[in-house]
Amino acid sequence: MALPVSVKSETSHGPHYFRDVPCGERLPNSVHAVSVSMPTLADLMEYEQQQPGALERIRSGYPRFHTHPYVVRIQEYLDDKLGLNGKPLLLLSSEKAMDSLNSYLNNAGQSIQYQHLNGLIVPEELMERGRALRQHTGTHISSRQAEDFLLREGLLESQQPEESVTNESEASVVQILKEAYEASSDEDVVLCNAGMNSVYTVFQAVNSFQAPKGKTIWIHFGWLFMDTMKLLEKLRLPNSDYHRVYDVFDLAGLKALLSEHGAQVAGIITETPSNPLLKTPDIRELRLLADQYDCALVIDSTLGTPWNIDVLPYADIVIESLTKYANGAADLMMGAVVLNSSSRYYNQLKPVLSHYSERPYERDIDRLAFQISRYAERMRKVNANACALVEFLTERKSVKRIYWAYQEESRANYEKIHRKPNSPGGMITLVLDKPLALVYDTLKVAKGPSLGAEFTLVGPYLYHAHYDLVSSEQGRELLTSAGLHPELLRISVGIEPIDDLIRAFSVVL
Repeated sequence: MALPVSVKSETSHGPHYFRDVPCGERLPNSVHAVSVSMPTLADLMEYEQQQPGALERIRSGYPRFHTHPYVVRIQEYLDDKLGLNGKPLLLLSSEKAMDSLNSYLNNAGQSIQYQHLNGLIVPEELMERGRALRQHTGTHISSRQAEDFLLREGLLESQQPEESVTNESEASVVQILKEAYEASSDEDVVLCNAGMNSVYTVFQAVNSFQAPKGKTIWIHFGWLFMDTMKLLEKLRLPNSDYHRVYDVFDLAGLKALLSEHGAQVAGIITETPSNPLLKTPDIRELRLLADQYDCALVIDSTLGTPWNIDVLPYADIVIESLTKYANGAADLMMGAVVLNSSSRYYNQLKPVLSHYSERPYERDIDRLAFQISRYAERMRKVNANACALVEFLTERKSVKRIYWAYQEESRANYEKIHRKPNSPGGMITLVLDKPLALVYDTLKVAKGPSLGAEFTLVGPYLYHAHYDLVSSEQGRELLTSAGLHPELLRISVGIEPIDDLIRAFSVVL
């Protein structure tokens, strides 16, 4: 069915950044951008250290980590309008999220509601804890929701023009995801406010029926996305624990854990492939172990994407950050939960997902409906570029190690689930034989947080996600023991002309 689209001033191929992008420039050039240029390692480190000069230059960023300028304006407006006298305020995506956060803080906050906005006044000493939980659970308000509020209140003159679907947008998004995953029905695809809200939703939903059986332990298999690990740690149930197996090839270690704790394990969560080392576990073996110990198997397919890998038959639930490749424009936050109708837990999961999930803002869905229509074609181009770039990088003496979906130690596991050859997705991670700053600072591509955009985006991943670890000797030892070189350079390959992309890397490598 053809859907009406509002035509705006934006190209269908996205921006290219084969130039020096000034520090603090949004990536892309949109008020809703989820990335921001940090062109030198020093810029990034100063930002992570919260140095005033860096904060002055870098006024936007990944929305779960950095409060959007529109949200800051709303906070200032409400402070004056409601007479809050500068009390710390966290805005949340719904009343449900507001109440949940307050419960997490032992009801120490004060709830406020104004013009469909929900907020929590938090004691100063609890603000860091509250902000962290909002980050881990993806319960922030979106920049488009903030934009619309500012327009209604007369604080903003106009809405940023953008291309979007204007009719049946949610049905369009769900239909494309259902077909990509080969899910049984539209009802088996649930949209969430952010990728991390998808993780949170599944975590709580599985706990709702596993905990009454005494199954409260979670195992994360592989070094996962930072917020996923933090969520499992911080929201574990009372008198429970979670366990880590950092090496996805360590099935013996996983089996030992299950042998000891299997009767108490609620779920196993993994990524295919993993972030940032692009390692793929033996998904078929994980399925057998999950069945043996009656625990849910949750697979994050964000890096693999449903167009490249077929994991739903092995998982009870698949989660995906739609912020990334599904959107491709790096200008919205959203996630998805996809249910396997053959799962033994299907009838227990399906009724409770909506209780825990946060519905995305309508205009974000409209925007994604436009972008996701090109998802399959986008991945075809990304795959081709990634394969060509790896071929080039293999010949560079300054590249010591290349991590990607088809790396030798992981190839067999990945090929068990890939839909066709040469479909690695767009992530490549490098260990260099040169100083990281020397390469990163001089590279002429977009440099900042996030991944999955149509433009190539590069970052020293561990500096973005685990600066506390790379900035201390003890932390670096932990990373090394988990198989992560502290100076990794992560490349999110875009759809630019491959010759231009190779030329940019050839200058520095």
